[in-house]
Amino acid sequence: MSATPGTTPDRGPAPLVLGAYLRSLRLAKGLTLSEAAQTIHRSAAELSRMELGQGAESQRDMDTLARFYGVTDFATTVGSPRGAEREPGTVRDDDDGWVDRLRACEHHASAICVYASVIVPRIVQTMGCPVDHLTLLTTATRPPRIPAHTVLPDQTRQDVTVLLDGAMLLRTFANPAAMAAQMAYLQRLQESPQGPRILVVPFQAGVLPPPGTLYRFHLHGQELFAEETWGALYTTGADSQAARGSMDTGLAAAKDPEASAAMLDIARRRYELLAKDPESDPLLEELTA
Repeated sequence: MSATPGTTPDRGPAPLVLGAYLRSLRLAKGLTLSEAAQTIHRSAAELSRMELGQGAESQRDMDTLARFYGVTDFATTVGSPRGAEREPGTVRDDDDGWVDRLRACEHHASAICVYASVIVPRIVQTMGCPVDHLTLLTTATRPPRIPAHTVLPDQTRQDVTVLLDGAMLLRTFANPAAMAAQMAYLQRLQESPQGPRILVVPFQAGVLPPPGTLYRFHLHGQELFAEETWGALYTTGADSQAARGSMDTGLAAAKDPEASAAMLDIARRRYELLAKDPESDPLLEELTA
């Protein structure tokens, strides 16, 4: 596969994911490239290329760095990304710490597009966002090593687009008041000049959304897709064709920002009414018509 202008050759997802993870671990410890590189007898430039997924890495170097960063189960942690079942453009990661590696990709991507069909993506969740059992399980890590990545209204470092399946605006998670607060927060993000684009794929569009949360990262000049359910499935190149098709379909069917903002406002008002009167749902038709 030849590289297009502005991209790096496709080396598969494993170097990108593990490089982002090692970089996040280093930064969490407050270490410079030079300080960390000394532990594996490499130069700062060589470690930088490793963290960017562009340099040669060895299992020994990664194990040494992980122990230096305080991660003692790294050999088990990278079992899936480096295991025998790995294909060149596909990595399945459901080992301990997989959420941390997904967060690391979120932190270091220059651009993110998220397509969510079940829950509000973590990066735009507000405090107190109601979650289901699956979310409680998948966001848990023992212990957390990479801080949660949250998009703020005034953040300018990343280009972020969030696609919300319209069915998500219909779910209360048994807590309409908290969902009203979540919709209000999404509205504030949408209204911020530096905030993310939040687009709604309307229920009536008939688009089949991804089964969980689908990410497209632009990470160090390469496109990386991640499908999040009970773990993360990373793909690049030709292996990402299905994920790319799902993302492109959602983007094509999504309402424009103004229409999406109007749907978020209807959803907010609907949840506020449901919080006062659970038996009444006067705005349901406006979200599904």
